[in-house]
Amino acid sequence: MLKNDAAKPQIEQLVHEMFELNFGQPPRKIDVNLDERSLVIYLEDFVGSEIQDLVDSKDPDALRSVRELVVEHLLPELKRQIGERTGHSVDSFYYDWSDRNLSGVLIGMFGEAAYRNSSDDYEGKLELHREIGGITYEIEKMPDAIYSYWASPNVLVMIREGILIKIEKAFIDQGASGVLRKVKRTLEKQVLIREGKIGETLDRRLKGLYLDWAFGEDKSFLVCVFEDAETK
Repeated sequence: MLKNDAAKPQIEQLVHEMFELNFGQPPRKIDVNLDERSLVIYLEDFVGSEIQDLVDSKDPDALRSVRELVVEHLLPELKRQIGERTGHSVDSFYYDWSDRNLSGVLIGMFGEAAYRNSSDDYEGKLELHREIGGITYEIEKMPDAIYSYWASPNVLVMIREGILIKIEKAFIDQGASGVLRKVKRTLEKQVLIREGKIGETLDRRLKGLYLDWAFGEDKSFLVCVFEDAETK
């Protein structure tokens, strides 16, 4: 298995190749952050002319088809090739992006939840956890646990465990996880941006919020991307 510093450029090149092949051009920016807890890939401007037309038309069905392409084709293939090229075995990928500018985050988790034993201590952490816990309680229930760590100086990962309420579990059991994910993503982003004060708490300028869920494990991934510290 390649060491992290050697694996990161291999993964960046792989993402470059796959997005160029499937979207007509590579992302303008690819940031790969890899440690024992997770693989976080931040992308900016992965838009060819056809994808940009979908964004401009604000066609939700067309954009949903693009998401399905990512989920059904790119991510399984990306996971396989990362394993072959670097020896790092990603257990599951989660993702989200902004329809406004097609920036996005892919977060790959490894088999064991290493984040539980290696969360970071940082200024504002306790206050931020209280805020996120309160917002989660407002929308669904207080999380059983919240973990957070810096994947890079500008990328904070927060993982909430034990957040689903009974009606959400019923939706999942009835095969409606896609609808639930769409509704939760829209609602939670709105509330987090309006009430979260994430940037204010950490004294950083927030650039983007990205959300996904592992419904089967009753956990949520919240990735906060910040501007460089000197531009706060």
